[in-house]
Amino acid sequence: MCRKRFELTRRAAAIAFCLCVTPAASVLADNTPACVEKVSAYVAELDQLFSTKIPWYLPHKLGPYDELQRKYFPFGDCDGDPILIEASKSRFYAGTDYNPRAKYYIVRFSNGVVRTGFSYDGKKRKVESNGAGPVRDSFFNP
Repeated sequence: MCRKRFELTRRAAAIAFCLCVTPAASVLADNTPACVEKVSAYVAELDQLFSTKIPWYLPHKLGPYDELQRKYFPFGDCDGDPILIEASKSRFYAGTDYNPRAKYYIVRFSNGVVRTGFSYDGKKRKVESNGAGPVRDSFFNP
């Protein structure tokens, strides 16, 4: 009797260990198609907004960009590669920075006057806004 109880306890411990070792990402529900759709809509609206010219001396007109960022971000439970591919389709895509240790991506967009973008945290599988700001690399726009 005691031996049987020991065997059952040992099996239960092995099962509990396996469940604890299972990566959390496989347990999460995958929301990637909805994330890609959201990024696609964001890129389309951002391209339209960037196409309207803001004079270099009026960089304080960032309200529409900030509103767009609030409308689409944050969201989560996404795979990074499809999101990054969708973001790179923008006419105003300015590159992606990656920190391999933190598994953190920063996606940038710019029309030469305004810069904006979002970040993707690979560990948390979350996308967040980076805000909008004026580009400060022009001689006339210190």
